[in-house]
Amino acid sequence: MNLKQYRQRYADLYDKVKFAQNELDCEVASTKDDFNELYQRQKNIDRQWFAANLNYILKHKKPFQSYLGLGGIVIDFLNLYYGAYMVAGVAFDVGAEFRNFKILVKDLLTLWDEGFTYQGFPIIGYEKYIHWGVKIRITYIENGSIKEVSTDFMKEKNPLELPKEIVQKVKKANVSLKYPDWQTYKTIDLVRNVLDKKESAGK
Repeated sequence: MNLKQYRQRYADLYDKVKFAQNELDCEVASTKDDFNELYQRQKNIDRQWFAANLNYILKHKKPFQSYLGLGGIVIDFLNLYYGAYMVAGVAFDVGAEFRNFKILVKDLLTLWDEGFTYQGFPIIGYEKYIHWGVKIRITYIENGSIKEVSTDFMKEKNPLELPKEIVQKVKKANVSLKYPDWQTYKTIDLVRNVLDKKESAGK
């Protein structure tokens, strides 16, 4: 092909891409409510399963610490961080980009090793609200169960507040922009399938 033909071919393909993108956008918009309902339901199921089986994952960390192994699994069912504050009666949401928090399992394990814990237990949710004081809610996993603790301090330093460097690491680990909700990616189902097969074999 000559230069003109190449350019025409590229232009034709670009038009097809634009048409496909528009078709995808319309489909996502028209089915958003139904998709979100099913997605939230699945996230609740995955969160409970993850908590119940976390001890197994922690005892077999090595395969989960390599991106090429199970470390590339995307954990999309934990709201690891959320923050908001109020000034002069106006509320500011500083956690909008974290509402659909996603993190690679290898990075989640690293955060726990580096101190993203409550009394030694893995944190799976850290919420901070500032208005005349600091309110913090922490969700964590203890012995296979999901538990929660919160405090509201007016002036003194909140005893639940985590070091800023830990919180910054949590924020940086968010990969939600790289993995849209509708996209297919490695999920915790990979681990669930392995454990289910082991349990079946042991029966």
